[in-house]
Amino acid sequence: MKIIKWIVGSLGFLSLACSAQVTDAARALKILPAPKEVRMAEGRLVIKPSTIILISNNEDRLAAETLQKEIHDRTGLRLSIESVTAAPKTPGHISLGRLTDRGLRSYLESQGVKVDELGNREVNDQAYVIRATDSGVLVAGSTAQGLFYGVQTLRQLLRPENRGQKALAIPALVIRDWPSMEWRGVSDDISRGPIPTLDYLKTQIRTLAEYKINLLGFNMENVFDFQAQSLVAPKEAALTPAEIKELVAYAARYYVTILPEQQAFGHLHQFLKYEIYSDLAETPHGHVLTPTNPKTYDFIRDVYGEVVPLFPGPFFHIGADETFELGLGQTKALAAQQGLGRVYLDHLQKMFEIMQPFHKQLMFWGDIAVKYPELLTILPKDMIAVPWEYNPQPSYENIITPYTNAGLRVIVSPGAGNWGVIWPDLDSAFANIRNFARDGQKHQAMGILNTTWNDDGESLIDMAWPALIFGAAAGWQPGESSIDDFKNSYDWAFYRNDGGEGRTFVDAIENLDRSHALLVATKLHGTTDELFWSDPFSESGANMSMQALPAIHDLRLGAERAAESLQHNRTQAQLHADTLDDMLLAAWHLDTLGMKIQFTSEISHYYWDAYQNQTDPVRVQNDLDEIADINGRLESLRDAITEMRKAYKGGWGRENNPYWLDNVLVRYDNLASEVQAKIVAVQAAERQFESTKTLPAPEQLGFFLK
Repeated sequence: MKIIKWIVGSLGFLSLACSAQVTDAARALKILPAPKEVRMAEGRLVIKPSTIILISNNEDRLAAETLQKEIHDRTGLRLSIESVTAAPKTPGHISLGRLTDRGLRSYLESQGVKVDELGNREVNDQAYVIRATDSGVLVAGSTAQGLFYGVQTLRQLLRPENRGQKALAIPALVIRDWPSMEWRGVSDDISRGPIPTLDYLKTQIRTLAEYKINLLGFNMENVFDFQAQSLVAPKEAALTPAEIKELVAYAARYYVTILPEQQAFGHLHQFLKYEIYSDLAETPHGHVLTPTNPKTYDFIRDVYGEVVPLFPGPFFHIGADETFELGLGQTKALAAQQGLGRVYLDHLQKMFEIMQPFHKQLMFWGDIAVKYPELLTILPKDMIAVPWEYNPQPSYENIITPYTNAGLRVIVSPGAGNWGVIWPDLDSAFANIRNFARDGQKHQAMGILNTTWNDDGESLIDMAWPALIFGAAAGWQPGESSIDDFKNSYDWAFYRNDGGEGRTFVDAIENLDRSHALLVATKLHGTTDELFWSDPFSESGANMSMQALPAIHDLRLGAERAAESLQHNRTQAQLHADTLDDMLLAAWHLDTLGMKIQFTSEISHYYWDAYQNQTDPVRVQNDLDEIADINGRLESLRDAITEMRKAYKGGWGRENNPYWLDNVLVRYDNLASEVQAKIVAVQAAERQFESTKTLPAPEQLGFFLK
């Protein structure tokens, strides 16, 4: 009791600001997620070499170590972490305690800080209080998890004492905070190309936990090292049981539950492409298991028997999305007799029965079942629907309420907009996440599961952090989160950038993101991979380039400004600076796309000019030199593509196993080969002109734009 008295007694009395100032105060602090209640006061605690981090429970040591590392990385000071066994002789320390301590609770209550109203029963374990004065700082959580979250907020409160100096100070204030949604998750697709390394997955866990994410899902099809189904896994990269156990234990230290999603209906082509599974496929070598064959359920039992026991968390995601082939093959007669909806939902019921021995709460994607609202009541109430939609909509209630009306629990699932594109479409993703989280909270959703996907096989996660952190904020904060407030906070909260206006990296992000709107204005679908990989010397590729051309000047300016800013200002990032590498990669990728479109247009122009003026040899030679010469446009384009290949290979290596990388690099090789072949063709045309004074027709060389 003496120890507790010292911890709280050294903080002194703090006058509380009125509640009307809370929103403005939280916004001014630039903390993500923004705390629910902030009350500012006069004064600050300056971090000194003598400052000690005090813990009363060894379970809180990791939280203390994250704070210790933050201070060390930014100042060079390594504060001591000490278990409280006796009252220190000096004040000015950081104390980590529990709201279950009666003395601590009583003291906070006496100072006007209520601790009995920290959210509802479901989220109370994640609640925390911070109280700071010039005499010391107290962080108290309802549990170790709540305390951990309080420390992550405290890390963001460490401000430079003076701009440009390394000394840090914590402003005097009181924060009371708790999540609006119990579960705040991210689902990462690791089954369609990139398979992250174990080290990168751990980095992902640590980073997500900083922003109070407590659920991390892995979309798995064939990436587990199955023993009973030994054909399907890529042995050089598949997750082994030992690695999964290591990852689960590591995540638990950061209060992150690993959510396995092992498909057991659709998205199973990586199994069904093999002949030994042909009798289980709805259509030959397709994507969907047939419910008509009893062996299907033997197969699922074998797969789940290996996978499920490795994940001790309360949830298991069975997938079951996009079963487009259902009813077109082996199930056609049954679907005609019972109805497609009944066949689909009966399969989910059987999955529920198979999973009963494992005592898991089953999640399933909500895109198919929502089409049959009249049948949803047949599903067990223990199942959790995960309605998803990735396009920005003013409301998502129409895909949430069919489940809640049927008595089912819901976790809403927006997307990071990172698949099939050079850079994530963040404007769309932000609106999608904001509105979906808002509507989920309105209808008492259990949580949010923000998704990344690898439909293109080449998306890199470090480009998706703005969307993932906004998802963390939208799930924690109440109601509709402000995108503008998020952007104004992101430089500080994610990068600890306090220079200038504090938007250096957000400005770079917006320059990259603007590329989507520029191309959408030309009636294209944004900065898609398809546009980058298209053959500019085919008629369709030339037409696509011509359609995009009006936007390309501004697109390249934005990309180059982003690249220039990232190169000049990298040192302003005091945290997560490694994620800037993928932003820079995206900037050069966009610039190379723009160069391809501009240069192929100019090349076509020069060749047509030469072709139409063959009686003027000097003009012809000058035109051809502009196309293919030491500094010709074709050479510059080829060089840019091969440089991009090297840069992309480096980006992949920072996150993923080498497996599958060659399937992306071959696209760079093919595109560079197309350009190199065009260099050879133009040089041959030049030699032909020297001997015959005639040029091949432009279309013959692939120059379709007059």
